[in-house]
Amino acid sequence: MKASPGQAGRRELILVVASGILLSAGTPNPGHVDWSKAQRVVVTMVEYRFIPNHLTFQRDIPYRLHLENRGKELHEFTAPTFFRAVTLRDRHVLWTGGQEVVVQPGASADIDLIPRRRGRFDLSCADHDWAGMTGEITIQ
Repeated sequence: MKASPGQAGRRELILVVASGILLSAGTPNPGHVDWSKAQRVVVTMVEYRFIPNHLTFQRDIPYRLHLENRGKELHEFTAPTFFRAVTLRDRHVLWTGGQEVVVQPGASADIDLIPRRRGRFDLSCADHDWAGMTGEITIQ
């Protein structure tokens, strides 16, 4: 017996929903993560570099990215494609439409995140990339 067009559409919808459930199984929901146990990664920002300038994260592991601006100028942690590849505990930490975190001189910021998609992502300070304040982020 052949399925009617309406039944075929419902089957496709059921398959899409079931696939989404299976893909999300086993990945922590940021609302149910014990963030006190998140792995801490510290990045120091100075004129004109990130220390370290290469970061590596593992998929589906909670992290607390701690940014310290020890410079005398405002610095940004600009990584738009990286921020699209992670789940953030609080998206309000991002500026410029979700592209960066801004850290004032002498201040720090914490970003709780769970990497989701493997890849290599560019990192820069939007105001100082011309001076070599760049780096790379890898999600394995």
